[in-house]
Amino acid sequence: MKILSVLAFLLLIFACKEKPTEVVKKNSPLYDEVMAIHDKVMPEMSTIHSLKRELKSIEKPETRDVIIKKIIALDNADEAMMSWMADFKVPEDHEKEAEYLNKEKEAIQMVSDQMYSSIRQAQILLDSLKVVK
Repeated sequence: MKILSVLAFLLLIFACKEKPTEVVKKNSPLYDEVMAIHDKVMPEMSTIHSLKRELKSIEKPETRDVIIKKIIALDNADEAMMSWMADFKVPEDHEKEAEYLNKEKEAIQMVSDQMYSSIRQAQILLDSLKVVK
């Protein structure tokens, strides 16, 4: 399980490396804004994976449903980031670039909000379960 987590983390890191065609886009302040949001939230993928592991390790029948909901929220946030990264392709047409980047800035901000929210909610649940022990 630990090896799979490390492999998944490495895959995420390499998936975020720049593609040669995107190097030209670095001169765009809007591109930089999009990537700043991405770069800030991307390290939280490991937090999501850790929280999921921790939630899955809890064996309390009375909290099973709420734990499953938090795991699903974490999975959805994880998938949102992976989908955003896979779909992010700045158009070659410079006239369409600004419109595309504005749309993607909103999209990655929504992914960021979703990730932080699911992390916060999972942590609140874990903290409450630790108190109850």
